[in-house]
This record gives sequence, C-alpha cells and structure tokens, in this order.
Amino acid sequence: MSAEREIIIENHEDNSSVDDNVQFQEYKVNIPVSNASVKAQTYLEYIYKLEDDDARQDLYDLINKFLSQDQQSGDADDFHNFAVDLARRDEYALACQIIECGLKLFPKNVDLLSDYLQYGVSCNKLEECKKMYKTLVKIPRRRWTWRGFAFLIDYLQFLVDRSDSEKEIDAKEEEMLSVVSDFKKQFPYSEDSYRTEANVYRSLNMPDKETEALKQALEHLRIAPKCALRYADIMFERGLYEEASVAIRRAISDATQTQTSVNEGYLYYLSALCKIATSQKTNMDLDLDEDAVEAIYSDFNIALSKFQDTKNSYIDVIRTKTNTIINKTGIEVDPKYDLLCEYLDN
Repeated sequence: MSAEREIIIENHEDNSSVDDNVQFQEYKVNIPVSNASVKAQTYLEYIYKLEDDDARQDLYDLINKFLSQDQQSGDADDFHNFAVDLARRDEYALACQIIECGLKLFPKNVDLLSDYLQYGVSCNKLEECKKMYKTLVKIPRRRWTWRGFAFLIDYLQFLVDRSDSEKEIDAKEEEMLSVVSDFKKQFPYSEDSYRTEANVYRSLNMPDKETEALKQALEHLRIAPKCALRYADIMFERGLYEEASVAIRRAISDATQTQTSVNEGYLYYLSALCKIATSQKTNMDLDLDEDAVEAIYSDFNIALSKFQDTKNSYIDVIRTKTNTIINKTGIEVDPKYDLLCEYLDN
C-alpha cells in the first residue's frame, strides 16, 4: 500500500472511539510541476556532472510519472521554467514533452508556444512546430511576450535557412520584418527588439542595415550591452578599432548595471584586443607606455576570471598576445594579475 494516503475521519452517531472509525482511502498523489522540476534538476546534475547513467533512467521515470498524472498542479510559468531547465542541458525532446503537457492546460500561452518553436527545431519536431506556429500567429500581437516575438523570428530564420525557394524566402523576409516592427512597438525600451532586428538583417546579408539597427539601439536606449557588444565586434572586424573601443566601453558599463546574458569574459578580452590593435595601427613596434600595458594586463586578467572553460580558445590568444607585449616592451606581468601569470607559466 502506498505511503501517500488520505485519512478520512468521520463522525458517527455511536460513541465508539475515533481510532475504531479511521478509514484509509488510498489515492494517487499528483506531483506539482515545480516539485518535478526540482527533482529533475537533481537528476540532471548527476547525469552531467557525475556521469551517472542510472540517474538518466530516474529522470525518464520521473517525467513519465509526471506526464501520466490525471491532474496537473502548476501555472504556465512553472511549465515554462521546467522546460527551460531541461533545454539548458540540451534535453530538447523532454522539454517539448513538458511544454505539450502545459499547453493542454494553457493552449494559448504565448511563452509555451514560442518555447516549443525554440526547442522543437532542435529535436526534429518540425510538424509539431508548424502547429505551434499556426496557433501563435492567430493570437493578437498585443498579447505577445518578448519570447513570442524573438522565438518566432528565430523559427522563421530556421525556415529561411532550409529553403531553396526565392519566393518562400521573400515571404519569410517580409514576415520577419513585420514581426520585428511590432516587437519594437510593443517593447520600445528593450534592447532585445533591436538586437533581434539586427539579427534579421544579418541573416538576410544586409550588413549596413544590421549596424544601423545596432546604432539606433545605442542612441535610443540607456542600457544595451548586447547591442553594444555586437557593434564592437563588427567594428573590430572592419578594422575600426577606435569605434570598437568606444562600443566595448559602453558594453562593459551597461553590463554592470543590469543582469544580462553578455559574456563578460569576452567583453574584457575584446577590450584588451582593441587597445593592442589601436597601438599597432599607429605604431607597429607596440610603443605602449606602462599605463597602457597595465590596462591590457588588467583586461586579460579579468577575462580569465570569467572564462569557465580552461580549454577556451581565447586563452591561447591571451597567452600569445601577452608574451608579445612582454617581448616588445620589456614590461613583465605584475603578480597581482594572478590568473594571467598562472596561464603564462603553463
């Protein structure tokens, strides 16, 4: 008999004791979405950090049990968060199963529909994605969240990449630009709307329009670290190092003021490269004074503190560039830049 039971105590007309009249009614206890998500995260930790194969079967058993419940307990955000946790570990098929379950309760939820478009293409659920797309586009855009706009555009870009029909590509381009326009109207103070617009132009091989969208974001928004970083990357690639340096300073400043998905390690890495490239452009002998060298070493040290993967390809570049500076200027790395010193020794 299950350990999870409901005890029903009934009053009786006779004076017999309560203990004699306790009835046990076994029932199936439903696992709330949030509880299932917490348990799943535990199994995922075992699978990916401890390489525990048994935990994978436990994860499957948990999700199967959860999906087979007669009733579900949780809101749309709970289902969304559960799916996100799975997708972060590349468990896209499982994430889609959770979303499908959530959509039975919340069939017009924009976040769940757009989540499915994001994850479904990664596990080849293309027919299901078409159904989600058709449902999403019928919902008035004034009800859309930022995910609805951003993930739908990602899905349309996916379709463009798979298409060999000029007519279809033209139609998808028109649709993407229409969605972008509404995205900016609905979220005028969000850099994601501008960043998504820039991505659309990038996917359509329109570099000038991409940079223009990014410049508009930097002009109109007080905080736009992702747009600033992308703009800095483009300027650096074009050899416009001064403009790249200005943009990277803006990205670093904006990233300290808000929670963002910008890779801060890469910000400081690019900041150092801009300083080096600017010097080389004016003097191939790297005629840097001590303050300039210290600033580069500081940027590299901060970048190293942010990189989680010690096999990161940027680390080899940092090591090479630092050794070049030492050889050209004779300025050794101060021990206070501990990580930089450590990587030079390895």
